[in-house]
Amino acid sequence: MDPNELNSRKDRIFDLIVRYYIETAEPVGSRVLSRKTDLGLSPASIRNVMADLEEQGYLHQPHTSAGRVPTDQGYRYWVDYLMGEEQLTSEEKEAVLNEIERVRTVEALAERMSRLISEMTQNAAVVFLTHLKRVTFMNHLLEELVQAQRIAEFLEEEAGLFIDGTSRICGQPEFQDLRKLRALLAALDEKNQLLQHLLRELSSAGVRVRIGRENENGSLEEVSLVVKDCYVSGVPVGGVAVVGPTRMNYPKVCALVDFVADSVTTAVRRL
Repeated sequence: MDPNELNSRKDRIFDLIVRYYIETAEPVGSRVLSRKTDLGLSPASIRNVMADLEEQGYLHQPHTSAGRVPTDQGYRYWVDYLMGEEQLTSEEKEAVLNEIERVRTVEALAERMSRLISEMTQNAAVVFLTHLKRVTFMNHLLEELVQAQRIAEFLEEEAGLFIDGTSRICGQPEFQDLRKLRALLAALDEKNQLLQHLLRELSSAGVRVRIGRENENGSLEEVSLVVKDCYVSGVPVGGVAVVGPTRMNYPKVCALVDFVADSVTTAVRRL
């Protein structure tokens, strides 16, 4: 068999496994894939490919008789190469923009956005924004401050952090495991540590996805973090993040975090 064809088959099967597991939270077996997809492969053929994927570190088998589930390494490969982009619907974008239109302060903006993101993703949402000492700037003044590298003089040392949706994420199947639940609650309770973890990545471009053990904070090893920065005149002043199980709907969450972070960046300029 052509090696490219073999790799393509592996990718196709792995993509289906990840998507099925994200949707159902149930380990995926070869018979399920054979029955519910159009792969045109026997369960035995699919098992062989799954065994290869397990050997590569992309899948693991929770129990001897169970199907397979993606590993952190597997999710990383899927996010980087297979998942593709998803767009928010016009209704979802309108919901975000309507909420933003109603706010008049940075605090209200952060509070409303964290609540809305949590409702839309069924995960925990975090919005962290440096409190501006002055909330009204003329554009030319901002530009002068940036050029003089003095923008920090107009920012508080500590950012305000708003978390919403702890109860929603605790309802996810993964956190029926008490060990994972305790780790999650510890991560969300230690707001200062979580904030510092998020602030360390400020100035990185675009949406970033940190999966399980990729998070430097040990209490975040059981979750994934999707985050994007917000800016004032090109200077990062905070960000928008979703904290959820590694089995999160990455395409949808990435699209939402991307849109909300950009919308918050625009809104902060007028507050």
